[in-house]
Amino acid sequence: MLELTVFLSGALVMVLEMVGARVLAPHVGTSAVVWTSLIGVVLACLAAGAWAGGRLADRMLSRRGLALALAGAGIGSGLTALWHEAVGQWVTAAIGNLYAAAVLAAVCIFALPAFFFGMITPYAIRLRIERVDSSGATVGRLYALSTAGSIAGTFLGGFVLISYWGSTAILWGVAACMLGLSLCHGGGRLRLRAALLALCGLMAVLAASYGHWQDGRAMSHLIESPYNSIRVFEGVDWAQNGRAVRLMATDPGYSQSGMYLDAPDELYFRYTRFYALGPHFVPQANRVLMLGGGGYSVPKWLLSDKSPLAKPAEARVTVVELDPAMTEAAHRWFALRDDPRLTVRHEDARAFLNRQRDQYDLVFVDVFNSHYAVPFQMGTREAAAALRRAVAPGGLMLMNVISAVQGPDGRLFQSIFNALTQSFAEVRVYCAGGEPPDRLQNIMVAAFAEPRQEAAAGAASDADLVGAGQEAQPEAPDLPAMLASRYVGPLTFATPALTDDFAPVERYTLVLLRQ
Repeated sequence: MLELTVFLSGALVMVLEMVGARVLAPHVGTSAVVWTSLIGVVLACLAAGAWAGGRLADRMLSRRGLALALAGAGIGSGLTALWHEAVGQWVTAAIGNLYAAAVLAAVCIFALPAFFFGMITPYAIRLRIERVDSSGATVGRLYALSTAGSIAGTFLGGFVLISYWGSTAILWGVAACMLGLSLCHGGGRLRLRAALLALCGLMAVLAASYGHWQDGRAMSHLIESPYNSIRVFEGVDWAQNGRAVRLMATDPGYSQSGMYLDAPDELYFRYTRFYALGPHFVPQANRVLMLGGGGYSVPKWLLSDKSPLAKPAEARVTVVELDPAMTEAAHRWFALRDDPRLTVRHEDARAFLNRQRDQYDLVFVDVFNSHYAVPFQMGTREAAAALRRAVAPGGLMLMNVISAVQGPDGRLFQSIFNALTQSFAEVRVYCAGGEPPDRLQNIMVAAFAEPRQEAAAGAASDADLVGAGQEAQPEAPDLPAMLASRYVGPLTFATPALTDDFAPVERYTLVLLRQ
């Protein structure tokens, strides 16, 4: 029974940690900062628990002591399920710095169960050791079982549990399992622990049922997947005469996608309208690759009656979206319809680029991880080379980056720009947020497969070209303003290009963490 206890405890502590990322996501996001805080806090508490468990085993060695440690882990997990939402909201409201907020949230939510989980293995080892001359084999065997359990728990949590149950229900399930293990080792207060076990089981069922009930009636929905914690909610855009909107968010304070409820195919966010630059520069484009689906606003627009494409009926749009839950949410809440012209691939954008050999007239890149930083593997010079292979002769790549253009807050953009210039013939920059170049905003980076003729001749600006052989589509009346937002300052930056080997994206995006 000791061996099984050690194995299951190792599995359940990893389930706790895997679910921890989902618990923290609505409050502090899922960036590397958050993962670092969660892992660091859990390891620190496991270490403290291991020290305490060893000391306790030397002073009071009995099955009852192990049962109490198991019960402590169960009660701690139950308390985590009970208060994680309130604690997360409090931390978000009280702490403005992401680093401090992530660490504090991890401590307040996970320190107690992690401490008691840490006690279990050293206590069990001390119970199992019978002779000094075989103690090494005993320690090795039990630690191997604990590690094997952790491996199983990692795959169980990441591949199965998170895909089918909500975080709160999983936490209550962890609590029930640990209390069940505690009962198996006897000790005092069996009735109390049995009652707590029954309560945790009931709470797990109620949490799952409440999630389904709330999902069916509420204006706000939470979808948890192995990749994201997705919130869908509704609001009003007072800047547009009070039009009702539906939004998708994967991080606190940001929205991933938006849709007007009275015009599902209309683009809501200002920066997405800058993708009209693609058909403007490549008028006959009909093969489009979109990396990053989100709420599928841009693909819907490309295939709608208001499409900027010259022949939308003949268009072929391929969308690469990592998270199938995003696509499901787009179908359910963002009016995404099945269309023979639309192909969806659920995989990592860089992995897709590395293996595919098709070429497209237009490649749109709108991929982000937590806090709207471009995933490092999509901004490197190796990624730029892969993007260039995907662009057909005469084609164009448009990438959305959130950064400044100038100054220290522009280092992310500058490093991506320097990477792109190594593979593309010409790269232009548009301040899609309408802010000065030294301010944080959406930046649309246009990378051309070949030099533009007007640029080579030095004759006309972007704004001059509107109405001069490349008329703006009637559906994009703000195209002149988009072209006029082109950054015309110096495009020589000291920030080195990102590479697959060295991509300090987290350091470059500190400006995002200050918002």
